Amino acid sequence: MEEQTNRELYRKWINKIQLSEKTYSEYYELIDEIRGYYRNERKRNKQNIFWSTIETLKPFLYFKQPQLFIIRGNKKANAAENLACQIMEKALDWDIKQFDFDSVIKYARNDFLLSGMGILWEQYHSSFKYIGTVILKDKEQVITQYVNPKYFLTDVDKVNVWEDVEWIARKNFMNIDEISLSFGEDAADYFRQHNYADKSIAVYEIWDKETRRIYYLSPDYPDDFLLVGEDTLHLSGFFPCPKPIMATMANDGIIPVPDYIEIKSLLEELDGVNSRMRLTMQALKVSGCYDNAFPELANILDKDVTLISLSDFDKLKEAGGLKGIIDFAPIEQYISALQVLAERRQILIDSIYEVTGVSDIMRGSSNTQDTATAVIKKTNFGTLRNQDRQNDMQRFLRDLLKIKAEIICEQFSPDVLAAFVPEENKKNPELVRQAVELLKTQKLRDMVIDLETDGCFEQDKNEEKVLNVLQYINQMINQAFGVVSQQPALLPLYRRMMETAVASLSNARQFDDVLSSVFDKIDTILNEPEMPRKQTEDKMLEFQTQKMERDFAIKKEQNRIKQEELDLKKMTELSKISQK
Repeated sequence: MEEQTNRELYRKWINKIQLSEKTYSEYYELIDEIRGYYRNERKRNKQNIFWSTIETLKPFLYFKQPQLFIIRGNKKANAAENLACQIMEKALDWDIKQFDFDSVIKYARNDFLLSGMGILWEQYHSSFKYIGTVILKDKEQVITQYVNPKYFLTDVDKVNVWEDVEWIARKNFMNIDEISLSFGEDAADYFRQHNYADKSIAVYEIWDKETRRIYYLSPDYPDDFLLVGEDTLHLSGFFPCPKPIMATMANDGIIPVPDYIEIKSLLEELDGVNSRMRLTMQALKVSGCYDNAFPELANILDKDVTLISLSDFDKLKEAGGLKGIIDFAPIEQYISALQVLAERRQILIDSIYEVTGVSDIMRGSSNTQDTATAVIKKTNFGTLRNQDRQNDMQRFLRDLLKIKAEIICEQFSPDVLAAFVPEENKKNPELVRQAVELLKTQKLRDMVIDLETDGCFEQDKNEEKVLNVLQYINQMINQAFGVVSQQPALLPLYRRMMETAVASLSNARQFDDVLSSVFDKIDTILNEPEMPRKQTEDKMLEFQTQKMERDFAIKKEQNRIKQEELDLKKMTELSKISQK
């Protein structure tokens, strides 16, 4: 009975996979077409504007690996909660340095720009070692894996948006040794008997949200699953991948429309124009005829400077010179055609850039007659057109790191997590224990993962923002010192203003402890009894008086030295005059 149930469930999933692949089939074919055009496989598009557009957009969407940081959503978090954030931040930073995380992100970015969908998958790996007769974990790691959109499937039954998806799958190609390692010798023997070549066995890894199980099946392994696994990751969203970063969507299905579709007709016409221009250029050559009475003129155009000896020069003069015996084919029509084609080509190129949102400033070119205001407008136009996608890329990265962090909390042992405690906190084992327990029991509750990005088109803007905030804070500190001394009730207002200004900076958490400590000390001083406070004010006044006296003495000495220099110069000038 159980065998029958497994067989029926297997058939059910085979049907779902086949239906999904049928729905995705046109999209898979389109991916091959786009990749071939981008690589210029047929060498037909000599001026590959599509390639140029993609290369221009790449650094805008994702420039380089961002710095991650984790903060508590609750500003009143206790020491253990803050320490838990620091542990997770260091654990994530360590994990992404164990492999080329930056390149994997760029794989997804490139797929998004080309095929309209970028997908990454998180997978937990651990190795073991023997210590005597005891098996212990040797190394734990969460690896970010690239998924080719051609091998990605989802639920397509009444699915309009990503949140409707009940299952996802990816297709892997495995050899017999990998089958043996992952699913056992029985499955490997079956494929050996059927002479499967290396990497030719298609295995679908299916994550079903409804049953919270992971099914592994191969259409070449009939009537049963290779493996049915339980959910050991316990992710809040169940799926081991974030919502893919996707291009044009119409909320009536989750198969995206790549940008290539929007400019395909323009690209094809541009290819045709370029082809005609090449043919016209080939036809554009000097050709004509001459009087055969002068065979010496046959090769007159072979050299830059040519002198030919003629046997009957008088006859040449009677014929009106070379003009009378040589005539050339007209080329004006070719030149006119080239001009028309060149104008049309530029119109097509501009149209392609307009549709894709790639401004001339983003391409590194501009009109020398453009004013500064025009340049700024063009830059902003290109930025705004693509800002939504850049934001979606940031969302994709945050969701990816959140999944990675959840797996770390769930799978890493307490001892491994404790190894990421900053040195200054290791002297408090009870605090460390509480922080690690929070991660193991509550995972990322009330934690906020954020990224400090460095956009290639916004570096100056970001630097200017930081500088302005720091100048504002400095001015506020200078003003607040005198005001709060006279009106202590204004301290909470200035504190909130300062915290708001600091919060606008990337990774503002680094200032939290300092700000809190400074304002707590100010509050303590302002609430001291009158006598100590009076003594403090007297000391401050004495210090300021001494400083003013020192400054005055220094200024006086500087004036004396300057006067001596002037006197010496005057004496030198008088000496020169007397010598004359």
